[in-house]
Amino acid sequence: MKRQAGWIAAETAAGLLGTVLTTFLVSRIVGPAEVGRAALAGAVVMLAQPFVGYCFTNAMVQRARLSDADIASVLWTSLALAVAFAVPLAVAGLLLPDWLGAGVGPVLAALSLMLPFNAVEGTANGVLLRAYTFRVLALRGIGAHSAGLAAGLSLALAGWGAWALVGQQLAFFGTAAVLAAAFARLVPSPVLRRDAIREMSPIAVTAAATGLAGRIGFRLFLLVVAGGSPGLAGLLQIAFRIVEVARELPTPFVHRYGLPALSRLRADRPAFLRRLEAVCRLSGLAFAPVFAGSALCAPEVQAALLGPAWAGIVAPVRVLSATLAFAAFGLPLGLAFVAAGMPKVNLWLTLGGLAFVLLLASLVPEGSGEGAAAAWALMLAGEVAALGALAAWRLGFRPARQLRAWATALLPAAAVAAAVLGAEAAGVLPPTMPPLALLAAKVAIGVAAGGPLIVLLGRPAWREVAEPVLDKP
Repeated sequence: MKRQAGWIAAETAAGLLGTVLTTFLVSRIVGPAEVGRAALAGAVVMLAQPFVGYCFTNAMVQRARLSDADIASVLWTSLALAVAFAVPLAVAGLLLPDWLGAGVGPVLAALSLMLPFNAVEGTANGVLLRAYTFRVLALRGIGAHSAGLAAGLSLALAGWGAWALVGQQLAFFGTAAVLAAAFARLVPSPVLRRDAIREMSPIAVTAAATGLAGRIGFRLFLLVVAGGSPGLAGLLQIAFRIVEVARELPTPFVHRYGLPALSRLRADRPAFLRRLEAVCRLSGLAFAPVFAGSALCAPEVQAALLGPAWAGIVAPVRVLSATLAFAAFGLPLGLAFVAAGMPKVNLWLTLGGLAFVLLLASLVPEGSGEGAAAAWALMLAGEVAALGALAAWRLGFRPARQLRAWATALLPAAAVAAAVLGAEAAGVLPPTMPPLALLAAKVAIGVAAGGPLIVLLGRPAWREVAEPVLDKP
């Protein structure tokens, strides 16, 4: 299990590097207008992804027994859904080239080709995740990020504009699908078990609806707070993306160490709660310092990756990152409801959060990036608080256990903040340093201050999480 964690860390590092280079360097090269064309087209395609690629993944993991016929049935169903979405999107894009903006239609048609890749990858991921094959999942992720990085940067440097982002997306998802299918030994046998699809459909439909609600949320929010102001919309898009890079770091750990084990332990409530507390504790310990560092390093990230034109992202990034530092321990709580067979809890919370944030968006002062970030941060904090209350009520995860995990997570985050701010006050980090050097220095100081505490406080929880839980015969 320690080696498996190493593979997850390697995949996460590769994903972070790939995301930084492709998202920010490509955006800096091609410019905001070209990024906007790809973003508008991608927003439409991504609304179909929850139905096509990943709705059955959790259902496959959570299922008590998964046969080869079940896997084939999921594959064919997912591919049928992919074609059903991709064809109309491609036709609309080709027939309406200026739909949603000048030149967006052809980009939309090209990006719709990634939906079949999502269907194959989502099916294969269910097989791999269920079997605890974290090494091959990591290799899949590393290969996909490498292919996407190579395609995106080469096309951007060649002057392809928005098509550089199209190439990056197709290379990423295409490589991920091919590698995942190969590692899972996915064989497209001509089998379709309708009863298996019916049995998995409740979780699959809920997962798709939850994913859709989450994707719609930011896009509707952006329209309300930045409609008619492309500059503010671009600022918020990149600011939120910077924070999402840090927020995506816990995802492989939380999902792979949390969902399979918790699914197997749901009939043993004491063991389920011990594992959930350990996963929450480790999530907070590992990632609250990351979010604290993101808040502290926002000016250097903006200067080094995007340049002076993007100075307005600093305040929103700080607001969002600080909120997530306090909420990091609660990231696994939504997954716990899926493992316990109660995925609708996440759906209703997502819908409630969407309604809440849209109400807040109507109160944001016009043109205020900080106000928009504060509204979204308030929704995130409320969502984690609601998850905690529901976990106490529905799962028996008592508030005292949650508070222990939360307080433990804040110790290394506080150490990171104190060390970096203290170094700035003492003149060790002069603002005249080059942005990249200053960023590296802050990261080094933060790691030195928070790393030992993470290791020391995380050992008991790691021993609990590292214990494998196998299917009962």
